[in-house]
Amino acid sequence: GVSKYRLEDGHFELLHQADEEMFSFAAVSVQVYENFYRNEEEDNDNDGVSDGTVRVYAKTEEVNQACLMEGNFPEKEDEIAIDQMHADNAGIKTGDTITVGGQSFQVVGLIAYVNYSTLHEKNTDLIFDALKFDVAMVTESGFDCLNQSIHYAYAWKYGKEPNDEKEEKKLSDDFLEELFTQTIAHNNQMEDYIPRYANAAINFATDDMGSDEAMGGVLLDILIVIIAFIFAVTISNTIAKESKTIGTLRALGYSRGELVLHYLSMPVIVTLLAAGMGNILGYSVFKNVVVSMYYNSYSLPTYQTIWNPDAFFKTTLIPVMLMFIVNLAVIIRMMQHTPLQFLRHDLKKMKNKKAMRLPGWKFFNRFRLRIIFQNIPNYIILFAGIFFIMVMLAMAVGMPDTLKFYKENAADMMFAKYQYVLKSYKDEAGNVCGTKNEDAEKFSMHALQKKSDALEEEVSVYGISDGSRYVGISGLKSLKEKEVYISEPFRDKYGLEVGDMISLEEKYEDRQYEFKVVGIYDKCQSIAVFMPLQNYHTVFDLEEGEFNGYMSDSEITDIGEENIATVITKRDITKMCDQLEHSMGAYMEYFKVLCVLLAAVLIYLLTKIIIEKNENAISMVKILGYENREIAKLYLLSTTMVLLITEVVTVFLGSLVMDAAWRVIMFSYSGWFTFAIEPIGYVKMFVFVLIGYLLVMVFDFRRIKRIPMDEALKNVE
Repeated sequence: GVSKYRLEDGHFELLHQADEEMFSFAAVSVQVYENFYRNEEEDNDNDGVSDGTVRVYAKTEEVNQACLMEGNFPEKEDEIAIDQMHADNAGIKTGDTITVGGQSFQVVGLIAYVNYSTLHEKNTDLIFDALKFDVAMVTESGFDCLNQSIHYAYAWKYGKEPNDEKEEKKLSDDFLEELFTQTIAHNNQMEDYIPRYANAAINFATDDMGSDEAMGGVLLDILIVIIAFIFAVTISNTIAKESKTIGTLRALGYSRGELVLHYLSMPVIVTLLAAGMGNILGYSVFKNVVVSMYYNSYSLPTYQTIWNPDAFFKTTLIPVMLMFIVNLAVIIRMMQHTPLQFLRHDLKKMKNKKAMRLPGWKFFNRFRLRIIFQNIPNYIILFAGIFFIMVMLAMAVGMPDTLKFYKENAADMMFAKYQYVLKSYKDEAGNVCGTKNEDAEKFSMHALQKKSDALEEEVSVYGISDGSRYVGISGLKSLKEKEVYISEPFRDKYGLEVGDMISLEEKYEDRQYEFKVVGIYDKCQSIAVFMPLQNYHTVFDLEEGEFNGYMSDSEITDIGEENIATVITKRDITKMCDQLEHSMGAYMEYFKVLCVLLAAVLIYLLTKIIIEKNENAISMVKILGYENREIAKLYLLSTTMVLLITEVVTVFLGSLVMDAAWRVIMFSYSGWFTFAIEPIGYVKMFVFVLIGYLLVMVFDFRRIKRIPMDEALKNVE
């Protein structure tokens, strides 16, 4: 477990290195450990062009240890161990040489840090980034020879482990209060504070696995319900087909119980064997598929296969019990008929039902309409099954479309090509951090929180210069002190409108701000609030002329790296899409194939029942001289019409359900982007199910051809 690797209970970052006296806490028993790191440029192929950012830690045994997946831990100054998932994505192997911070290092090991099960560069990132972000381990001497400024991060562990998350949150709040007091008293500044329960890099993987399990459970439940309907219709059709045999056996003295046992045994035995085989394959062949899928997305330590009783209950016992109960109920109900009713094939409950008057259409059309009315229960099941498949197809088709849309529009969602956030607007000498870039524009940004039952979401509050060339909000200068514009994602996520009041809070202080929404700004992809720079100074009690960043369409080179906290570029906007595309792109293709196969199986079972139900009638029309092609037009075309109407309806219903589900899922994460399907995507969904049906039609036509003409003569009533 994680205790083996001494996982932190949380971490915080200070602007300056703390002195020893700072960590004397009275209210909470904690042990604090140094966990310093540097963010360096990583060049995987040594071509002089940066391939991303690597967060470098010095080797330690005290806290947040790493699991060695391959190779060795670094022992020399020029040796490095990097994250195994990033290495796999970047094509790096042990023995390769990479450039970190302008210096060459030999990759001697692939590791998985216990506090980085997902590679979140920032805790507020919606998704991790294993393509352009890496974590690595070097020796103490290797760490000292790097150039970027040190981030003074500290990890803590409680003296006594909390019993649950509620107690952990209380301990964290108490510790934050005392730490904040100590930070002020020692003339330091807190840059970050993240308890373990709120750390995305630690919890995202387990939460995502939990949501995968929940989604898998929902899909399993839906499949079980559909299978139950198919079981019921199939067994009912089987008994109706063999009614004369059953009537004969009953007349010869066989009891209802014996016949119930006979018709019940085979479906249950087959289901039991299938469930057992599924378990064996699940723990052997398909286990590796799932393991590789998770290792492709997460930086997980080595695993051990454990038998899961809950999975056994849901995937084995429930289907077998369902098969038993559904079949038993249907068989017992069918066996209530007398032997004479079975012999006469008289198994309908409704007696003397008035014939439905059909429209005065041509014969073929009236015949097809009669077939549709005769098989309404089967078509209802078909509708439910196709609807379920369309929801899955909406995800398989819509996910790539959504990512494509946001990648293509990333540039339009940015204020400027470069957004520089400064550590302070003055350097260590007290001089204002200025630049000679003519297109550079000052701004201020401060992170607040919007608290809800689902999460505590970070909201970026921007102070914008008058007449800004990058944030084009007309009338921004005339806003009153508490009046703000909000971003379109902010409005969409929380259902806000112009005139609403929003309440935001400081992350580390007990302080609230109330703002009135007076407008919506749509050229922004983050959860953000905008106000004039002058109002920003008043609201946050800042000095006149103070700012903490520049927006620019050209790179700023005359501000020292030591004064820059972070640089936001197009990569920061698109990295989420790149990662999701890498992690899920191939699986969406598999998902489409699965949906086609599911549609084919469902349609095959139902059309098989319809044809078998009408074998006698098909045989009769063959005697009357109709050809197989004409008979197929009668029986298959009616199903085709129902299927096409079902597809048209469920394409849009499935998309609406997926859109609603997407909003629910996204609401529990920081950030926001809406689900988008291109018009061609709806056509794809329609065509995928149609492909499944066309495959089935081949088998159905062969089944019609095999029905002999003497079938009707054998069953003359």
